[in-house]
Order: sequence, then C-alpha cells, then structure tokens
Amino acid sequence: MEVETAVLSDLKIEYLIGLLISIGMGFLVGIERQFSKEAREHEEQFAGIRTFTLVSILGFISGMLSSLIGAWIFGAILVCVFAFVIVSYLQMSKLPGNKGATSEFALLITFILGGLVFLKMVLFALIVMVVMLLLLTFKPVLHLFVEKLERKEILAMVLFVIISALVIPFLPDKNFGPYQLWNLKEIWQMVVLVAGTSLVGYMIAKFMGERGTIIAGLVGGLVSSTSVTLTFSRKSKESISKSSSFYYAMGIISACTMMFPKVLFEVYIINWDLFLDLWIPILLISIAGFSSAFFIYTLRKENPAGDGVILKNPLDLATAIKFAVLYALVQWFVKYAGDNFGDSGTYIAGAISGITDVDAITLSMAKMAKSGGDSAIAVNTILIAALSNTLVKFMIVLSLGSIELRKIAFLAFCAIFFTGSAYFLFFTNF
Repeated sequence: MEVETAVLSDLKIEYLIGLLISIGMGFLVGIERQFSKEAREHEEQFAGIRTFTLVSILGFISGMLSSLIGAWIFGAILVCVFAFVIVSYLQMSKLPGNKGATSEFALLITFILGGLVFLKMVLFALIVMVVMLLLLTFKPVLHLFVEKLERKEILAMVLFVIISALVIPFLPDKNFGPYQLWNLKEIWQMVVLVAGTSLVGYMIAKFMGERGTIIAGLVGGLVSSTSVTLTFSRKSKESISKSSSFYYAMGIISACTMMFPKVLFEVYIINWDLFLDLWIPILLISIAGFSSAFFIYTLRKENPAGDGVILKNPLDLATAIKFAVLYALVQWFVKYAGDNFGDSGTYIAGAISGITDVDAITLSMAKMAKSGGDSAIAVNTILIAALSNTLVKFMIVLSLGSIELRKIAFLAFCAIFFTGSAYFLFFTNF
C-alpha cells in the first residue's frame, strides 16, 4: 500500500496539463489531415485524427521517459517513428495520386511537438503548430500564389533574405559622421523594415489581382500611395464614364489613408512609447479618411471599375541603397535643423522630408525619441510629414485628375487635413 501511494504521489499536475496540451495539438493537426483526406476521396493517407493524436502523446511520453532513463530514449523512439513513416510512405507512394510527403513530415513534427511540451516549451510548440496548420490548410492558396509568381518576384524575396539575414550581422555597430549620428547597422535595419512592409503589400496585391479600385487602393497604400494616386488620377481623365471618378476617388483616398496606419506600424516596431503617444491622432485621421472613402462609396452610380493599379516591385538593391542614403540624409537634416532653428526647424525638416518620403522621417523621429528626444516633437513632426505627403498627393489629383475626380476627392482630402489640423489645435501646444 505504501508503494502504491508513492507511485501516485509522482503524478504531478504539470504532467497532466502537458499531456492534455499534447493531446490537443495532435488532435488539431489530425482534424486538418482527416479533413484533407476526406476532401480527396481518390487519395489514401496513412494517418488521420487518431494517429496524429497518438503520435503527439507518444512524443510527450518519450520526453518523460528520457528525463527518467536517458536522452537516448527519445532518440530511439524518434528513429522508430521515422522508420514507420518511411515504410508507410513507400507503400502509399505506389498508389495513384499519392506522391507528396506532407502528412509524413507533419507526423514527425507532431511527435517532436509532444516532446517540446514536456520540456515546457509550450509557447514555441504552439507557434510551430500554428505555422504547420496554416501551411497545411492553405495548400490551394499557396499553390495559386506560387503559380502567379514571376522570376523578378522570386528574386525580390531572395534579395530580402540577403539584405536582412546576411547583411545585417556583418555591418559595424558604431556611430560615425556628423554629430556621431549614423550607424550602418541601424540604418540598414530601417531599410529592412520598410522593404519588408512594402514587399508584403506588393505580394498581397499580386495575389489578389485587380479586384477593384478600393481594394487596390488599400493594398497599394502599403506599397506606394503616390503610385496609386498617379495611376488613378490619369485613369480618371482617360475614362469615358464620369461615374468611374467615384471609384478612382475611393481608391486614392483609401491609399492615402492607409499610409497613416503604415506609419503607426513602423513606429510600433521601433519605439513602443512613441506608439502610445501617436496612435490616437493616427486613429482619428484614419477614421476621417476611411469614412470619407465609405461616403464616396455610398454615392456611386454604377458597378465598381474592374481595373486596379499596377505596382512596381518595391524591392531591388538600388532601391534599398537609395532609401538608406535618404534615411541618413533625413537624420542629418532633422538634427541640423533642430540644433540651429529649434523645434520650428525640426517641423520644417519634417514637412520638407514628407514631400518625397514619409518612412525616412518617421523612422528617424522614432529613433530620436527612443534615444531621449522629446516625444511630443517626434509626434508632431511625423504628423506634419504625413500631412505634407498627403498634400502632395492632393496636388497630383488637382493636376492630373478629371474635373469630377477633383470635386469628389476635394472633400475627402479636406476631412483628412481638417482632422489633422484639429488635433494640432486642441490637443497639442504646437
């Protein structure tokens, strides 16, 4: 009786919790594989919901035994599972239509997930499981995405890996130049952030195709709201239908407004404290812009225009280097203007920088505030730069757009400028 009590006392609550987590992980992966199996009735799969659940439990128990007996236990059982997978794959590959090995590798990963749970690496195991489920569930979407890719876009993704994973570790982490302001590693990290955001937006636009002006505007705003404004302004003059101006205006306003959340995201990555100071004005301006786009949508008279906007691939080495140089120059310009002309000089620098690019001044001010600069000045400068950039796009509409587009977009741009001005007037000491 004493022996039985001792054995029962070894049953710790964390073991039960870990076992339940392992069961849940295997069960979820198994559900996806079972659903995939039933969706393809002409194909056979070697494992379903029960097998994946049992393998996950086996991984957890193997981890437990390894802690009691030796690490070789987990390795030995993993080899057995691997042998089972190989034999099953060889048998299944003989059947027509069964050439892939996705389920087999998923089973191996599920076993390892059980072991990770026992090691209390639950969060990491959950992240791996979620990634695996996304890859398994969105197989048709991923295949369609690959089919749409062109060589230049594959090269762009390879280049992004190079400039992020391979270049950054070898750059010196020392300040140099005027005011000891520049740091090559920090500058290139900003390049990676902007290039990555633009590349994701471009890939979304590539996958979605031409789904109409408003969606093209929203996605295009992540890549280049100026390109969207130029394209739709020109198309408004070329279009025979006057009502198409409603949709071009929606696309332009959506793109211009999307720039503000993009700015907020960049600040969030660099400086959390500045993000907390900036999110309210960005939210207010975004509400004004998107509400204006929705209002224009309610005034439409025909079905939406089917043509979107063709965006240039945002990532190549020349573009990355140009942005690095621009970012460094903006850093110097802001520092010089602030030292020689005070806060007004910083604001003027923001307005001038925003004419050509908002990302550089945004990242520069976020870094400045993180280094001990005045966060209020940083917030004001970023907003001034964003509004300055929006003003440039409004001028593009006035210069290149049709009469109808100018009339429709005018009120929407006014809503954005009015909201930004109201924030400066009532909520700051500007």
